[in-house]
Amino acid sequence: MAFYDGHAAKFIEPNRQPGVARQLAAGASSANTALTTSTKRISIRAVTADIRYAIGTGSQTANASSSHFIAQNERLELVVPEAANIAVIRDASTSGTLELSELF
Repeated sequence: MAFYDGHAAKFIEPNRQPGVARQLAAGASSANTALTTSTKRISIRAVTADIRYAIGTGSQTANASSSHFIAQNERLELVVPEAANIAVIRDASTSGTLELSELF
């Protein structure tokens, strides 16, 4: 939720409280992980490789050529649905880790 601070076109986004920290292995096969049910947002960072990911409710399957892409060392903050799952897979031949923080 953003708050208007009284100045034209300025919004302040409140900080989110970090919850569970996860390290998701992105290898040659898709791997699904269920997030904490009450998670509203996540922060993700790809470590050591480019990674593909899929987010949704129920078990997810990431595809190495068509799922969402995050580059090595890139960080994204995403809104997720209630009771979300995330699946990860490496983008090319190098396996990596997706560092994930659940935010409340």
